[in-house]
Amino acid sequence: MIARRDVLFGGGLLVAAGAAAALTPRKNVVLLPAGRELESMIPKTIGSWQAVPSDLFVLPKTEGSLADKLYNQTVTRLYESPTALPVMLVMAYGSIQNDALQLHRPETCYAAVGFQISSSRVDAIDVGGRAKVPVRELTATAERRIEPIIYWTRIGDSLPTSGREQRVSKLEQQFEGIIPDGILVRMSTVAEPDEATFAALRGFASAMLTAVAPADRAVLVGTTISGRLR
Repeated sequence: MIARRDVLFGGGLLVAAGAAAALTPRKNVVLLPAGRELESMIPKTIGSWQAVPSDLFVLPKTEGSLADKLYNQTVTRLYESPTALPVMLVMAYGSIQNDALQLHRPETCYAAVGFQISSSRVDAIDVGGRAKVPVRELTATAERRIEPIIYWTRIGDSLPTSGREQRVSKLEQQFEGIIPDGILVRMSTVAEPDEATFAALRGFASAMLTAVAPADRAVLVGTTISGRLR
């Protein structure tokens, strides 16, 4: 005769097995086409800005680190303009977002090299039509440098604005059996962190998305928002 506790124990194992199966991703969803280089997708001239060489960047990875394994492709450029603030653009793309490999948000990267995050808020970039890109705006401060930052992360087709939202998005996609790709898009400058500076960064971000070929925009902001862009 089977004891009741054995039935309950067996049922618990079945539930656990079912949950594990539900959390086992079965499909990779990659928005960057095979063979495409992120570097070639981002124009070197954006509005009045022109890309120039620079080594001023706080980078989301270092050689040989876990982040080095996470990111398949990166773009780092300084854009200068005769009529606007210079902008440092950093993009870091990872073809797999799972429990071991997931995008590092700038709050972590800047703190790791000695910056303090003195402000953080959520905003949105109006890029025309019905499209708005949710972003996080930060101020990173070191002894001799103040760096206003705006950035967004894309996980699959989701644009989470916090670490918690990023984890929830990844978990929701796992429940759907999906391993998504992801990208960090970050723009910053060295200036006073006032509203005019952040407005200039948002203006660059909007101009950059408009300058990217329509077929490539989903890599940066996902299929839903890219479909609304004009």
